[in-house]
Amino acid sequence: MGSIHHITLRAIAQATEDIDRVKAALSLFIFGGEIEAVTTEGHYGNPITLLQAQIKGKDCDRFIELLKSRLSEPELERLKNELDERIDDECYLHIRFDKQAAYKGMAQLAATTDTIAAGIKLKVYPARREKAIKIAEEIF
Repeated sequence: MGSIHHITLRAIAQATEDIDRVKAALSLFIFGGEIEAVTTEGHYGNPITLLQAQIKGKDCDRFIELLKSRLSEPELERLKNELDERIDDECYLHIRFDKQAAYKGMAQLAATTDTIAAGIKLKVYPARREKAIKIAEEIF
């Protein structure tokens, strides 16, 4: 494929959550890559841990294959239909996954705010949103 520069995945572990469970959910998507953890304060002063990982190279293709094989047919269709809304001016394709489903080993688009956020940086030169949408359509 080679049309993806890199993919950044982020998840928040609330103080009430087991960080290892959130890491396990995140690891569904990262193929043994490193997960960075930063402890910070939430909106109301509560401690939260921001977990982040980056995927590069061949693992980007593996990530797309994982989505194609694990997302349900209706979800894949929804993703294709929403590409226009999901791609920003920086040529990032944004997808949010259900964190609880990921912990159980399932890739599922998020219906709640408890998510794993993926930012897929598309290779577009010059960086134009219209071109990014076309590339995303080719990927999916």
